[in-house]
Amino acid sequence: MGKTAAAAATAGDGESLKTSWPEVVGWVELNAAFQINRDRPDVHVAFYMVGTQLPTDHDDLRVIVVSDAGTVVVRTPVVG
Repeated sequence: MGKTAAAAATAGDGESLKTSWPEVVGWVELNAAFQINRDRPDVHVAFYMVGTQLPTDHDDLRVIVVSDAGTVVVRTPVVG
């Protein structure tokens, strides 16, 4: 599945699955991960610090969270 397929994924009841979490920017990364897991228990969260290389492959079951040295989310977490 590519990015388009992930965005079009459905929960089975006609509801679209969430693929990004702009509301957690500024949150502590652990709290952001809890929110992501509440919204999408089918995905796993991968944590990265600003400046580190992010994965280049796409994974429909991974949400990438990028945080600063103080563990505060600085970019919108997205599926991929």
